[in-house]
Amino acid sequence: MTSAGPSGRPLYEQVKSAITRRIDLDEWTTDFKIPSEDALAAEFSVSSPTVRRALRELQEEGILVRIQGRGTFVAGPRMQCAIFDLRDVAEEIAASGGVHSCEIVALTALGGDDPLARQVFPAVGGPLFHSRIVHREDGTPIQLEDRFVNAREAPHYLDQDFSAITTHAYLLQATEITSVENSIRAVRPGDEARLLLRIDDAQPCLLLDRRTWRGDVPVTRSRFLYPGDRYRLRSAHDAVIRRAPLAALPSRSRKTRRLA
Repeated sequence: MTSAGPSGRPLYEQVKSAITRRIDLDEWTTDFKIPSEDALAAEFSVSSPTVRRALRELQEEGILVRIQGRGTFVAGPRMQCAIFDLRDVAEEIAASGGVHSCEIVALTALGGDDPLARQVFPAVGGPLFHSRIVHREDGTPIQLEDRFVNAREAPHYLDQDFSAITTHAYLLQATEITSVENSIRAVRPGDEARLLLRIDDAQPCLLLDRRTWRGDVPVTRSRFLYPGDRYRLRSAHDAVIRRAPLAALPSRSRKTRRLA
């Protein structure tokens, strides 16, 4: 049963309103670390579970962000990622006024018979390069990138310093694609991903799975994992839509553009 105050409103909603009001009045600004659950419970004379529910709902609404091991903070304007445009995460962060940094977690070669290669990119049938990188905005992790690259399409991939140039920027120079396929779903990240993104086990994430081709040749398969309360995926592009028989509609858009 939900407890209610003298106004008849549930107590957790009153706590939410009080916190939101402080944020709206700039008493608690972007990146402000809010008091602990116990401190808020004492201040509002409510139970810890009541405060916990208020904070959880504010996180789900994107008003607060919880970073494992550091606390709960007031969220700023959320990063936006173009779903269909092939944009560089560093450029997106710069466009939003942030500073990009990254951590190279893995940079390896996989043989064509490697179990991971067969699982994630069986269409290549040859050696792959794999990179795993955490991208940060102003020190906060916003994206975990797992990228698998057809080694024949970018043979010098492993020689690059991806702390100085992003994988995206390098591949723009190294190869070309003619088609892109994206799929998006909500996931519960694994233990390593949660640790790298500094999120707890209750935090849902968005997974953008992207495949690219040059003609019929597979070029990359990339998996981008985003903490749900730190990132918003979007798509905006010009389009001309004409009527066509359903049987004539293509299954995958094939627009030529520079890379991956």
